Amino acid sequence: MVLVIAVAFLLAQPAALAQPSTDEQAVEGAYKAYVAAWKIKDIAALQNLISDDYMAVNFENKVSNKENEIATAKSDAAWDAMDVDEIHARIFGDFAIASGFISAQGRKADGSSFRAKVRFLAALAKRNGKWQLVATQSSGIKSPASNQR
Repeated sequence: MVLVIAVAFLLAQPAALAQPSTDEQAVEGAYKAYVAAWKIKDIAALQNLISDDYMAVNFENKVSNKENEIATAKSDAAWDAMDVDEIHARIFGDFAIASGFISAQGRKADGSSFRAKVRFLAALAKRNGKWQLVATQSSGIKSPASNQR
């Protein structure tokens, strides 16, 4: 009897409490793989994860393409840590939107360290059975203390 009640309780829970779908997990995994590849400058992985028709709005508010993003990854800062702190995905057939937060620590060319917190929005398309980034936009998040004068 207790088992029947427990099963009935679990089945009655809202969909929001359900586990992400397989496609949602795959989208989240593809975006996390992109971040991991960027951190270690794995250009081959980035070539596979970023679609040929990719476009982005980068940190300088410039529209960018795959070629430019790969060049930026190659010359980017040395990253000690880069983690996807939060990610949410929504699936629309063979198209998906992912959004969330990334935190990172890196070193500038002069050796000084810095931290970054970023909010991202990414569009992914499922092509030949795998998810690729087709568009991204990222913006830095300033701490409340940095907004004070």
